[in-house]
Amino acid sequence: MAARSTPPADAALQAKVEAMLDQQRELLTRLARGQERFKRLARSVWRVQEEAQRKLARELHDGIGQNLTAILHLLDQAAAATTAAEPLRKARALAAQTLADTRALSRLLRPQILDDLGLVPALQWLARTFAESHGFTIRLDVPATLAALDGDLATLVFRSVQEALTNAARHAAARRVEVTLRTRAGRLHLTVRDDGRGGDPAAALAAGGGLGGMRDRVRLYDGELSVEAAPGAGFAISIEVPLAPAAGDSA
Repeated sequence: MAARSTPPADAALQAKVEAMLDQQRELLTRLARGQERFKRLARSVWRVQEEAQRKLARELHDGIGQNLTAILHLLDQAAAATTAAEPLRKARALAAQTLADTRALSRLLRPQILDDLGLVPALQWLARTFAESHGFTIRLDVPATLAALDGDLATLVFRSVQEALTNAARHAAARRVEVTLRTRAGRLHLTVRDDGRGGDPAAALAAGGGLGGMRDRVRLYDGELSVEAAPGAGFAISIEVPLAPAAGDSA
């Protein structure tokens, strides 16, 4: 028996379907390439921003900070050599406060310890600073033998912890915060958990800036951010991100 041939109409329809599928695959490929280019561009922008903040922070600390320190010494010498001590005392107090504000702004822009000593000492400094200034207890659980991370990834972790602690201080009314950092199976896992008033995770992420901005930065490095929270039950932010640098990025 002779094989039945495909009717011309069916063959034409099949050809159109295959052509549409080819176009769809091509569009998906182009979309994926466009998304990857956008990620690389966004990572570059963030890297430039961090570098600019690093330079400004060093200038504030090493330039203006040193000048203010010199002014304090001169005021001390002037006060010792004159009877007009009260105006000089007030001038010194103002200079000392300006120096403290300058150093605080420098650390806020980019803490020098992150670049000089690495992530773990920077997190220890951050936890101590927040605990002292906001009056809550911070437990930092970080492996003592944590391997050196890619520079961008170390900055991402530091900024994420900084934002989470800021959130706990401003909105959570927390008394205790736990920061846990682990690496396993080629991925980094970070969790920041507080015992504060909790809240609505969806609303917190949708508010823009803050947690939303943190989630967007994590996604730039092919990671994921999740939030666990409920009213009165505390707030937990978890981040998981690959340890290897993103493809096509410089270290």
